[in-house]
Amino acid sequence: MTITIVPPSLENLQQFSDSFDLSKLLQSEGILPWLLANGWNYDDESCLIANIIDESTSLDEVWDSKEFDFNALTDELKEKLNQIIREKLSSQTD
Repeated sequence: MTITIVPPSLENLQQFSDSFDLSKLLQSEGILPWLLANGWNYDDESCLIANIIDESTSLDEVWDSKEFDFNALTDELKEKLNQIIREKLSSQTD
């Protein structure tokens, strides 16, 4: 299965306009806009995942987190999350 990751944009974040100022969300350097743009729901779980990723210094630190059991995610969600993290990191170096 091929997973396509998209960067956050006004179009793919429009459904969250009631919850966020989209221009501020797009300026965020955190991972939350990337999660939302790629199909994650805006809920406590996605916010916790975003906080763990934003505060971690390596992928190993993310996967080994004591705050959230990433192994409980489906293989598809783990792969999607891995790709989102890689895409976001590569976009920061451009």
